[in-house]
Amino acid sequence: MKNLLQDLRFAARQLRRSPGFVFTAVLILALGIAANVIVFGVLQGLILRPLDVPHPERVMQLGRTNLAYPMFSFPEIRDIRDNNTVFSAVGACSNWTFGLEANGISRPIFGYEVSGQYFEVAAIRPFLGRLLDRADDDHPGASEAAVLSWPAWKSYFGGDPNIVGKAVRLNKHPYTIVGVTPEGFYGTEKFLQPDVFVPMANAASLEGTNWLERRDALRPSVIVRIKEGVTLPQVQAELDTIANRMKQHHPKEEEGLGLKLVNPGFVGELLGTPLRGFLLGVLGLAGIVLLAACANLGGLFAARTVDRTREIAIRMSIGSSRWRILRQVLVEALLISILGGICAWGLGWIALTGLASWNPPSRLPLRLLVLPQPSLIAIALVVSVLAAVLFGLMPLRHVFKTDPTDALKSGGSQSSTRSRWALREVLLAAQIALCCVILTGAFVSLRGLGRALTMDVGFNPKNAVRTEFDLRHAGYYGDDADHLQRQLLERASRLPGVEAAGYTNGTPLSLQITTDSVFSEKTSDLRIANVAFDAYNYSVSPRYFAASGISLLAGRDISFADTAKAPPVAVVNREFARQLFHSDRPDDAVGRYFKDEDSGLVQIVGVVVNQKYMTLSEDPEPCMYFPISQRANTHTVLIIRTRPDPTGAATDDMAGTIRKLVRELDPTIPIQASGAWTDQLGLAIFPAQIATIALSLFGGFGLLLSIAGTFGLASYTVSKRLRELSIRVALGAPGEQIFSAALGRLLVLLGCGSVAGLLLGVAASQVLSAIVYQASAQDPLVLGAVALTILLTGGLSVAGPVRRALQADPAELLREQ
Repeated sequence: MKNLLQDLRFAARQLRRSPGFVFTAVLILALGIAANVIVFGVLQGLILRPLDVPHPERVMQLGRTNLAYPMFSFPEIRDIRDNNTVFSAVGACSNWTFGLEANGISRPIFGYEVSGQYFEVAAIRPFLGRLLDRADDDHPGASEAAVLSWPAWKSYFGGDPNIVGKAVRLNKHPYTIVGVTPEGFYGTEKFLQPDVFVPMANAASLEGTNWLERRDALRPSVIVRIKEGVTLPQVQAELDTIANRMKQHHPKEEEGLGLKLVNPGFVGELLGTPLRGFLLGVLGLAGIVLLAACANLGGLFAARTVDRTREIAIRMSIGSSRWRILRQVLVEALLISILGGICAWGLGWIALTGLASWNPPSRLPLRLLVLPQPSLIAIALVVSVLAAVLFGLMPLRHVFKTDPTDALKSGGSQSSTRSRWALREVLLAAQIALCCVILTGAFVSLRGLGRALTMDVGFNPKNAVRTEFDLRHAGYYGDDADHLQRQLLERASRLPGVEAAGYTNGTPLSLQITTDSVFSEKTSDLRIANVAFDAYNYSVSPRYFAASGISLLAGRDISFADTAKAPPVAVVNREFARQLFHSDRPDDAVGRYFKDEDSGLVQIVGVVVNQKYMTLSEDPEPCMYFPISQRANTHTVLIIRTRPDPTGAATDDMAGTIRKLVRELDPTIPIQASGAWTDQLGLAIFPAQIATIALSLFGGFGLLLSIAGTFGLASYTVSKRLRELSIRVALGAPGEQIFSAALGRLLVLLGCGSVAGLLLGVAASQVLSAIVYQASAQDPLVLGAVALTILLTGGLSVAGPVRRALQADPAELLREQ
């Protein structure tokens, strides 16, 4: 311990004498560690963090083996709830939007319809009042109780301590606030923040449609709490038994059914795999950034150790062992690493706190719960120690090969043969290679973002205003909703500057999507085994396609003549027609039929182009559009196409006009969004933007490392060989010979490192494909950009040292020495 304290004091004195070196080393290491801490913090918050409930390891979600979406019908949930022996509680929840009227204000809010055992699964205690229980969900109308989330209570009601018992209106129906959830409880999703919880038994009155008794209406997700002492194999065995029993009792509806346990929430099942791949890919690149930083610091430490050869020789000659000297070098590295780790934790805390308070572009209340956790301090410390060992051992070979007698005779200078590669040169080549990989990721992400911003999505959001609201929130259903929708369309169509207007229940790339099973017209038994494919579906008004800029390839548009009493019709996209009729000619589909579970036989009256519906990276998907007069829907998205205006002022003015028009029809309709359609597509390009920002920051840091490493080695090489170079100048050697002697080896290192880095970048294509959209490291434009960037930065890095070598005054330099 005494020796260690002596080493610490000695290392502190040594570092105080080199403040510039310490600042540079700490900054490089802090940025490298911070990148890893931030990415791991996001991974921990979104993927690894358990639910904020007691004993979260016993809370799971049920999934289906026959469907990608982990959703169930209420009759299925009832079968599972009433016929198991392994769960202490079986809860269900379905997210929905509501119109909240309170304190004279109407606003759209997001909430959960939950079953009576939902809060038993969560096993939480209310902050105020009580939570919903089985009595509230016993039957429709059993209770008109509502529970507020803690954020909604603070935001909408100012944290009123007397909120329990307060009357509010949800979708024009009276409800009573009976409780508030505790702070930090955001339901059973990790990134959605609900405002209110209401009994699922009241779904029919709140939504205007009764799906609770329909076995084919897959809506809620199922959350279960496993009994203490029950193992996962026991749970799976019981789920298999329940699924087999359900298939026996309902062979048509439950054909192919299988049950399984999955991690809770959409992040656990639907988005977990791609999000995990994205974050692990980014974490891998962050690790490469750290390796490049360690290589840079290793080169600095190696050069610093060479410069201290005389000091090391003197200490060895008076009795210090080589291990003692190496230990002191490691202690110096450890001190720098600890300082770097502390700074990295500070940078990570700032970045994660900012992310936690940021609202992603979405109509849903998304929250990134990535607040800094104490475990990140331990991670930063561990990474710091590993980094200290990694770059602190770089001078090992030099320390053990130093001959104190030779070093003292030569005055501490090293006369190594130039045919051998020094450690700092090998480290620079490795650093250049790693930085090339990072730069490749940055350019790939920029290429992907460029394609995301310019690709053809099948509709035209430019010069269009999108206004979204739900008439259920103001108490409109059936014919009343249809009448108001048509009245709004007629008034909007007559506004000056409007080229086309139409409405729908959802638009592409806005997470507003439903799917239906499609059957061939020859199919008589509409069961799962006979499904041709599943297709997205929308309910649209006449002129919706014109307003959205969707090209009609064949047939006709939807018409108001397509009433509920008229034969069912639909417009389909090109992919739908191709998959059903095996023809690429749109005309071949017009006039033909298909079947679905709701309308039976449906005639195709038109074919439109394919679009991007869920993500920009998806393959062509089949889609069908039904007349909204035949498939009524209160959720309304009004699209207004205005005359082209490069300034965007026309769309802004039109958005205000549409909001005013809606309020004139009914001021109690809460508008969820209204503005330029392009501004509301932020969520679609959000992944590409995040990837570009992260990889560009990594790439910029990697580029700075390569510049610093190249410049440092070039300067060091020239300074150590300045006497030799000045003699060459005095003897009349030409400039190109001086340049080759001074930096020829460095250019070879740059070339070798760049080639190796480009090859590694190409090899990392699979990792990059999980991060960026529709771009590849094998793209010639990407490879050319990386090579050009390394060439330019390498040239700038060596320009100063080359100039110093060529302009050296031999007489003055020799006189000084």
